[in-house]
Amino acid sequence: MAQRIFAVSKILSVSDVRDKVALPAEIREHMQPMMNRENIMELKAYDRWGQEWTLKYCSFVLQTGKFKNPVFSGAGWRKIVIENGVRPGDRLIFSRDQVVGADGVLEYKIQVKRQNNTFSSKIAAVHDSGADGVSFYEEEVIKPKSQPRMTFQGQPM
Repeated sequence: MAQRIFAVSKILSVSDVRDKVALPAEIREHMQPMMNRENIMELKAYDRWGQEWTLKYCSFVLQTGKFKNPVFSGAGWRKIVIENGVRPGDRLIFSRDQVVGADGVLEYKIQVKRQNNTFSSKIAAVHDSGADGVSFYEEEVIKPKSQPRMTFQGQPM
């Protein structure tokens, strides 16, 4: 049994898939205590089949003193993308759980879900054919689903 500490859900963009995944700023307060004042940390995350993935978590401070948004980058993320056929529009779910009964062990989980990013609907259109009268026809329109790009769920530390 595990207790969820936080979860990030994000619809992946082209740059997320091609390069690195931008994470929400709220994740920083959960990750920073384990970083030992470093900007980069490697962590192990497990998918639902128990496969281990090594990820590079990066959180940098700019010269202005502000933080850049944290990211996953490097070979570990690239491996997930390639081996799982990840593509823009897929949803990334990354979470940290505290495993109950395992002396408070923290475990990271990662999952990528294929998204159906479109819906179709039929619209009725009216065509005025002049003196002959009015004719009706149906046309199928495919539009992207409207959904939040990124969400964060977790308790403040």
